[in-house]
Formats: sequence, C-alpha cells, structure tokens
Amino acid sequence: MKPEYLVGLLGTTVLTACSQTAVVNTTDSSTTPAATSPALIVETVAASGEQLLALDANHWLSTGRKTGMQLTSDQQPLVLPSAGSKFLDYRQNGTQTRTITLNAHKQLQLTTFNADGQAMMASSQPLNWAVEGLCLYQPDANQNLQLFVLDDRAMAHQLVLKPQADQLQWQELRQFPLPPQAEHCRVDDLTARFFVSEENMGVWSYNARSESEIVRNAVDMVAPWGNLQKSAGPVAIVNGELLVAEPGYLHRYRITEQGADSGQRYPLPANSAPDSLQANQINQQLVVSWVDDEDGKLYSTHLNAPASSARHHNAIAEIVAAAETAPMNTEGDAADDPAIWINRAQPGNSRILGTNKQQGLMVYDLQGNNLQQLAAGRVNNVDVRQGFRLRGKATDIASASQRDERAISLFAIDPHTGEVSAAGSITTGLTDVYGLCMYQQKQDVFVFINDQDGRFEQWQIIDTPQGWQGRLRRQFAVASQPEGCAADDQQQRLFIGEEDVAVWTLSANPDASTQMQRVASVGDWLQDDIEGMDVYHGTNSTWLVVSSQGNDSYVVLDANPPFKQVARFRIGLNAERGIDGASETDGLTVTSVNLGAGYPQGLLVVQDGRNLLPDQAQNFKLVDWREVARLLPEKP
Repeated sequence: MKPEYLVGLLGTTVLTACSQTAVVNTTDSSTTPAATSPALIVETVAASGEQLLALDANHWLSTGRKTGMQLTSDQQPLVLPSAGSKFLDYRQNGTQTRTITLNAHKQLQLTTFNADGQAMMASSQPLNWAVEGLCLYQPDANQNLQLFVLDDRAMAHQLVLKPQADQLQWQELRQFPLPPQAEHCRVDDLTARFFVSEENMGVWSYNARSESEIVRNAVDMVAPWGNLQKSAGPVAIVNGELLVAEPGYLHRYRITEQGADSGQRYPLPANSAPDSLQANQINQQLVVSWVDDEDGKLYSTHLNAPASSARHHNAIAEIVAAAETAPMNTEGDAADDPAIWINRAQPGNSRILGTNKQQGLMVYDLQGNNLQQLAAGRVNNVDVRQGFRLRGKATDIASASQRDERAISLFAIDPHTGEVSAAGSITTGLTDVYGLCMYQQKQDVFVFINDQDGRFEQWQIIDTPQGWQGRLRRQFAVASQPEGCAADDQQQRLFIGEEDVAVWTLSANPDASTQMQRVASVGDWLQDDIEGMDVYHGTNSTWLVVSSQGNDSYVVLDANPPFKQVARFRIGLNAERGIDGASETDGLTVTSVNLGAGYPQGLLVVQDGRNLLPDQAQNFKLVDWREVARLLPEKP
C-alpha cells in the first residue's frame, strides 16, 4: 500500500452534493427543553456509507463496511484504499485533518489529510477486541493522539497512538468498565471530558485523563428522569457543544468542566433514527451529519455556532517525567514520600530516598534503579540534611516518621558513597505520627513531626558518643489533619500543609513564636488534600512546590511574601520514553543542584499513586526542573 494519495481538500464555497428534503417544525408537546429550538433544515447528502463528516465547505468524508473510505465533492468521489471502514472520529489542527477508523480486518487506520492535497494512512495490527465504538482524545496539540476503544464486554481501553510511516503502533494506558449497552463515545479535549451513551439509560461523562480516577457523572437521562425521550444514541462534539441523537430528536448541550449543561432539543423528521452522528464547525455554522437507521441514507443539517467561538478554560499546563523509579515490591498504597541526597563530588551519583509505608525505606539512583531496601517498618515521610556528624564523624542524616513506633527513625548516610544505614530512633509524644520534614540552622539539625490530630513537635538532633539523641524544643498545632511540611533553611521559614484547609508558614527556629501566616487556601488552584511540598532555591528566586492531590496537579508559589501563586501543572504521559504521568501524589521533593546533563537546573521527584504503562505497583517520577522552569515568570 502506498502511503500517499492525491486528494483536493481546499475550498471556500458552500457545501455541495446536498438536496433539501424536509423543514422540521420545532413545536413539541412533550417535556419542555431548556431553550426554544429553531427550525431545522434537513438535507440528504449524495454519498454512501455508515458515517459522514463534513471536512470543509466542499468535501464530505464517508466511511462504510462495504464502501470503505470515500472523499466526496462536486468532482468524482475518491475511494481511499481501505478494506471496509467502520466507525469514524477526527481531529483538525489548522489545515490538517486526522481521522481514525476500523477496517474489516479489525485494524485501526489513522489517515492524515494535509492542505497540500495528500493523504497518508497508517494501519495497526488487528485488535483483539470485538469493537463497539471508537473516539479520539488529544490532551495537547503537541502530544500523541490517544484513543478510547469500546469493546463488546462494556470495557473502555485507553490507548496512546504512535504512527510511524504506514504503521500504527499503540500502547494501552488503562482499561475500565462502562455501563452495559455503551456503544457511542466522544471526548472534549479542552475539558478532558469523555462522554459515553448508554442506550436505555442516558449519557455519562468521565475524566479522560489516563491518570484520573474512574468516576462517572450523569449528563442527561432517558425520560422520566431526563430530557431524552426514548434512548441515548450516537454522540458528537464540536466547539464545546455536545450533540446527542435518538429516534426523532437531536439534543444539544454546552460542555462544562463537570460534564454538560442542559440545552436545546430539536425534533427530526418522522421515523428518523440516526445510527451515527458527526459534527464540524465550518465558518459560522455547525454542520451535523448522520446515517439514518431506517432508510440507510446520509443526512445533514446546520446549527448556528455558539455566540462566542472562543472557549474559556483555566487549563493546567502538562509536563512530562524524564525517568521513573522501579515499582514498589508491595501492592496497594505503598509509596509515599521522597527525599534527595546530593553526592557533592559526583552529582550524577546522587540518591533518591523513598518511603514504602508498608515496610521500609527504599534507595534509588537517578536512573530509578533500586539500590537499597531498609526494613524500617511503616515509615511515612522522609527528609535529608547534609553536613552533619555522627559520633564526631562527618555523616549526612535522614529521618522518617515511623507510625508503628510513634517515633522518628534516623538514618546515617555516608557522605562519599550515599550508602544508607539505620541509626536509631526517637520516641515522640504523639499518638498517630504522620508527616515529617527537616530543618538545618548552621550546624544544628531539627526534625518537625506531626500527628493526624494536628499537633506538631520540633526535635533537635544532638550528636553524642552514644549516637544521635533527640531533644524536644517546641510544640504547636493546626486545627485539623496535617501531613506535608518543608523548611526553607535560608529564610529560616517552615511551611506546613493542613490537608483540607490551607498552607501555613511560621518561623522554623525553635525559640521563635509559633504564630502562623496563611500562605494559600484550598480552592481552585489547591484542591484537597494538600500533600507533599518542598522549596526550590533558584539563582534569582525561591519557589514552594505543593502537591494538589484533589486534581492530580502541582502548584508553584513564590516562597517569599506575599506568597503569590505563579504556576500550576500536571505530569502527563511521556509516550516517547514509555513513562506514564503522575496522579494522587502524596509526597514530593525538589533540588536546584546541577545533577548532570539530565538535570542541569535540578530535579523534582513526586510519588505516583497510579503507576500505569504498564499497570504496576506505585513508584516515583523524576522530572527535569527545566520542564517546570518554562512555566515560571522570570525574575531579574
């Protein structure tokens, strides 16, 4: 099969190959829609197939199991090489259109139509599933296309597509159950909403991000519970509009962050039963097309485009991880909090310490390989400080919150090799220890540890001939459950996270006041739980990075008053390296130290609550700080 076929796609006139068949009155005595619907003019289209899409003002693209893929205009129809084509979805970027279909051999076919008049087709190996529906998803214009495949067992398979010349490779990101009789789907890229119609029940929406939790929300239900009169049929999306067809009606909704608002209902000609639905915006109109299940003919109609074509969405930037650690050797909720130890002589040989809160402390290199496993019990949070001493000998120190023993577990780190060893513990006065962080004031090292009831204790670590001992220096509390905390050693400032309320700050010095100042509250940017946090010391700025667990994102704030929120981001799929994104992040850590070619401006490490690609136990993701830096404002 040749990869290129000449097709003409440029045109500026009205749609051709149509003839008027009916003018439909919108008067309807059944359930009153949310808004009065205007009359529709329904036309037949001189094409054949089972799916029909208006590509531009002059060209229709149709697909069918018997007809294959055809491009129809006022010229002779052009048949593209395809052993039958079932289903159809598309994405347009400027003058380029990409379509996805399934041929008779159960191969996915991705066809790219370019403005220069060429079409390139890439085909996959046959799928193993009996396919009921397909729909595309593109999180960002610069990222790989993704595809949802609906199978006959009511399962959704989310794939990332990797076209290479005429070959289409794919990799499964996740799969999850759908309602029975779910055959039609579409995705709104801007809001990342995945819509599915359940024939006898209604239309549902899910979060399309592969890292998201599987939760469905009702969009509209079949009467008497909603505005759908008989059933939920095929769906289409165009410019923020969700269209749903059923026998006798076309429904129109405005897509929102949570799903879609109730909208208009348009009566269709008598006995009309759309079996497929496509829509595209051409000039100032939405061109809607379908095949009728009763007579097999192709129809189209025009709707006025939304009053404002510009869609407003407070989008969260997406960056990717450069590496990831080996998965935990225990399933379930295991990985929690990381810390970075810097090899001063050879920064590329630095180490990442990560807690497995089911069994102990893990040590990784910067490639993510597991170097050590210390059976330290249920350690929850970990932190590191360097330039300390143990029995008078230069030794770096790590500490972790030990939940079984209500204690601070201490670890000695060889300052030359990074080897970690257990070095005792300090029993706290807390009942249910949880979060922990460290603070260094010149040669003095401190540990902050908190309880789930809101109490904090500040311990000074003292070197003695018998080893490290602890001295309680200060106590304070927040009103509800905290966990994450981080100390800015340079500014002698402590940041703490009250999970459902806010980020607070106070002096880190043991003799200072415990009066707190609010840094940022739970709201649009920070969605509870507030989890891990750490401080990045740049050349001209200092940033506080916080995990916003409620929406799988991270917020960057200026670490100095007035603590302005400056950026937020998610860690998404790195398809090129086969690394999934990060979700439900608990702990994180960051350093600004040059760690070599891969991390010249430092490193961000985050816990990943759902480790996909493949589906494995939890782990930690490593992010080149340059990915974050491009989102931040420059400071003089």
